[in-house]
Amino acid sequence: MESVKGVTKEVSVGGKRRKIKIPAGVDDGARINFNDFMLSIHIRPHDIFERDGADVYVRVAIPYSLAILGGEIKVPTVEKEVKIRIRPGTQAGTMMRLRGEGISHLHGRGKGDEYVRLIIATPDKLSKEQKQVIEEMKKEGL
Repeated sequence: MESVKGVTKEVSVGGKRRKIKIPAGVDDGARINFNDFMLSIHIRPHDIFERDGADVYVRVAIPYSLAILGGEIKVPTVEKEVKIRIRPGTQAGTMMRLRGEGISHLHGRGKGDEYVRLIIATPDKLSKEQKQVIEEMKKEGL
């Protein structure tokens, strides 16, 4: 997240303590040239987000009932949580684009996008009533 928002770090170069500023949007493998040294940036993977340049990818599990009936959910972005609308009949693997919710471009204006992949959570235990409803759906070919 520090690479997304930018950060000031204190490092030791040649026995001297120096403060260096890492700009927002810097990517893995980038090199920053200072007068007397060059810094190579290595970014650790995030637990939730995957990055591709300025774009961000996240997987979100939704309940089976929400996929069928539709509704709203909150999804994380690099800045905040946003609400998205789930359409009735949403299929597993559906990808939704959140324009401008990605990472700031390093040498330019604007931000990348966030892509949300919807995963349908299948319940592992059902009550008797739930099983009956599913059996009825099965008989109707659903």
